[in-house]
Amino acid sequence: MSKKYALHPRSNGFPVRRNTAAHIRAADSARALQNWNKAALYYREALALEPHLYHLWIQLGHMEKEAGAIERATAAYEEAARLKINNVEPLLHLGHMAKAWWQPNDAAAYFIKALLRDPGNLQALSELARLMPDRGADASPSFWEDAFTVFDLDPTAAEKSNFSLAAPHAILFDVTDLFAFFGQRRLPTGIQRVQIEISLALVDEPTDIQPIFCLYSGARRGWIALPHDEFQALCHLAKQSDDVTDPAWVRQLEGLYRTVAVSPTIQLSTLAVLINLGTSWADRNYLLDVRNARDRKAMIYIPLVFDLIPLIGPDWFMQSLVRDYRTWFGSMLHSVDGCLAISQATRQDLIEQSAMWDAPIAADAVSVVSLNGDFKQSSAGVDVLQQYGLKPGNYVLMVSTLEPRKNHIGAFSAWLKLVERLGEAAVPHLVCVGGRGWLNDGLHQMLRDNPQLNQMVKILHGVPDDRLATLYEHCLFSLYPSFYEGWGLPVSEALSYGKVPAVSAVSSLPEAGGAYASYFNPHDADDIAATVLTLLDRKVLATTEAAIEHSYAPQTWLQIAQNLVAKAQLIKPRRQDDLMGIDGPGTWLMSLPREINDGMLLGEAMRHGDGWLVPTNSGCRINGKGAALWFSWSGSPDGQAEIHVASMPSPAHIKVELNGLSQETFWEPDTPIAISLPLPDSAGPVHINLIPITGELMVEKIVVTQNPISC
Repeated sequence: MSKKYALHPRSNGFPVRRNTAAHIRAADSARALQNWNKAALYYREALALEPHLYHLWIQLGHMEKEAGAIERATAAYEEAARLKINNVEPLLHLGHMAKAWWQPNDAAAYFIKALLRDPGNLQALSELARLMPDRGADASPSFWEDAFTVFDLDPTAAEKSNFSLAAPHAILFDVTDLFAFFGQRRLPTGIQRVQIEISLALVDEPTDIQPIFCLYSGARRGWIALPHDEFQALCHLAKQSDDVTDPAWVRQLEGLYRTVAVSPTIQLSTLAVLINLGTSWADRNYLLDVRNARDRKAMIYIPLVFDLIPLIGPDWFMQSLVRDYRTWFGSMLHSVDGCLAISQATRQDLIEQSAMWDAPIAADAVSVVSLNGDFKQSSAGVDVLQQYGLKPGNYVLMVSTLEPRKNHIGAFSAWLKLVERLGEAAVPHLVCVGGRGWLNDGLHQMLRDNPQLNQMVKILHGVPDDRLATLYEHCLFSLYPSFYEGWGLPVSEALSYGKVPAVSAVSSLPEAGGAYASYFNPHDADDIAATVLTLLDRKVLATTEAAIEHSYAPQTWLQIAQNLVAKAQLIKPRRQDDLMGIDGPGTWLMSLPREINDGMLLGEAMRHGDGWLVPTNSGCRINGKGAALWFSWSGSPDGQAEIHVASMPSPAHIKVELNGLSQETFWEPDTPIAISLPLPDSAGPVHINLIPITGELMVEKIVVTQNPISC
């Protein structure tokens, strides 16, 4: 009998009623289609029948969060936490959500609760280390007591200077993304691999560059320096294994977390160069604090841009990631002094997209740092192949995360065509190495539906560097049918081992593969199969391998790191030309966008000053005097800026300053208002200071209007 009509249905291993199972199936189907509201509705109906099902409360929390219903998501996760008082999973979700949608202190409290349940939880330790405020900050005595308990620290260890000074023009590398990665995983891939190789190149080998490796802290509203020796040891350990329970790994990681928790905040001096080696959209005030530092002329900010794929191919990602990426990108365009791109293709994408967003980045402010590095590592030996059921030369290697953009389905379709043409005995295995990824139900279903294909394909997760080296050394060639890339690290990996890469002829991949790769159309399974068939000719393969051995010369990672720093140091600071431009009527949201909407105008980049808290679904709150709205005004006549303030539970009194003029406004509880200000008749920068005198202020949106000229 099919699972659909099972007499004794189960969910996540637990027996459930048939009506409950029907609701769960409907929810799962809606989730697969990313219809979060519908999925949440069905999960709620299932839970109304059987409210004890812990795992469904977790799923409901996920669906509500994806739909932007943060209060309902919180309630779902908290119910899950109540049902299983020893389980940390719902508290971790609550902590991450609080960090993204509320305030660092709320997030820290959830991670502390998780650690009180599970003191060795590395993910919670990683997050809490960055959320710890400076000693003496406004936090309750119980917070400090619990925090030092979970870090196993002497409270006096934090009683040191709150700041460490960075010298003028210092070079800082932001590795926050890598630090967060280590809280959940060990073995690096993709962006994390690049960060590790660049970092190790600068600390393992003698060089004139003296970088400061640092982490962004939303609680500190600044950056924390990492000790070189501890960070260096952790990066070396990360490459050795995927075992996150290894005592040496855990010991090194926990030691670094304790160090970060009590380390002082970096005090930036004149024009320090901050190069972000990873991503930064997880912290919603990150770019605001970048702008604040740049406003003080304390920083030149330069991100390393890997790709713009969530803008170019949003259907390959979860909707929430695309929404967050779009918000980050629009803010980034007004927060950078320049960018480093990892390929000419990514550079061109950045220039074109910035123009489309009406915030063009000058071509001379975007330099390319190619990632054609030497990825060759010491191998584990050929005997490893036996553990995977492989023999030298009987497989093609595909290294990539299992996600839609990497096009495993295209590869599988090509393999079916090869089997049909040559017979199974003549077709090599396809070995897929990579993380588990997301939105990959289709490829697993394809394997289940094709037993013959299932025999030909091997999927391997968590393969450490030495074993991956063995797989590269003994494969026939590599396959990379991705639909879009920022560079294509597996292509450079294959070439480093002298192997021919068969790759898509799209985006940056021809830059990575050069004259040594064989190219195909990733949308055409017949073309993929034809390219593979050509390389199965041993003479053709040997000719290209000889060319790689004779003339392919990858860069060392030290050369890449030195090139990156040299190009970053050439970027000059931008000033007024990076402000958001407004030349007529429009509405700019100060809240987080709920949907992916190309026409949506976001006011995030207008925010300046330390008084802003993180944006939420309702708007962005202000705490203290240091909050302002900055933009560039075209000087159109009769312009008005309306600042829409949400209703708050208590009376409030606000002072607003613009160009030396000020006005004060009072309002009663639960009464939204709009504060209207005349904009200057002349073009130039506009700075509006928002000063709460009493009560709280939540800015919802900024509306610019133009009154018709009266006769």
